[in-house]
Amino acid sequence: TFSPDLGGLMITASNAKSLYRGLTIGMRKRFSQHFQLEWNYVLSEDLDSDSNERDPFTDRRLDPSNPARNYSFSDRDERHKFNLFSYAELPGGFNLDLRLQAHTPQPITPTGCAADPTCKRNSTWKDNEYISFDWRVMRPFKFGDRYALIPMIEMFNTFNNKNNVNPLTTPALFDFSGFLREGVGDPREVQLAVKFTF
Repeated sequence: TFSPDLGGLMITASNAKSLYRGLTIGMRKRFSQHFQLEWNYVLSEDLDSDSNERDPFTDRRLDPSNPARNYSFSDRDERHKFNLFSYAELPGGFNLDLRLQAHTPQPITPTGCAADPTCKRNSTWKDNEYISFDWRVMRPFKFGDRYALIPMIEMFNTFNNKNNVNPLTTPALFDFSGFLREGVGDPREVQLAVKFTF
């Protein structure tokens, strides 16, 4: 006889709510006097009652019967974000690129929160604050109007920040939420290269 063993059945619906509030400030110095500079800072708050729109295979609501407990910081919330980019032409024909990226940690639901009626979803913080300072120095050597040989050195995560990736409190399941790695992020890396343009 045919007796299928079906597991849990989850039906998704578009009845969640979300609210994003943000303030962005920045400055741009256009290229002049041999350098340019651009930076921006974002102060934001990202709230929702369900953050699974990119992962329909898991239910991350804290209490399906009490939507008020589910309305809290979204999985994407990063309160502070800062980016900086600069390019400069140095003496001796050298070129310098600088890039700085940083953001504060994202929220996560504490372990055992479902059993505590005073606890809300995503009410504590992961250990995934991020900061990376990257740079590149290159020196083009031109041959005529068409050809150039460009040796360069690049360094990523110059100060070797740990930049944890996906620090979950429970083991990650296979899904399509975009988390493909866990643990400590990329360490300091140095790259030497030569580029030939023609």
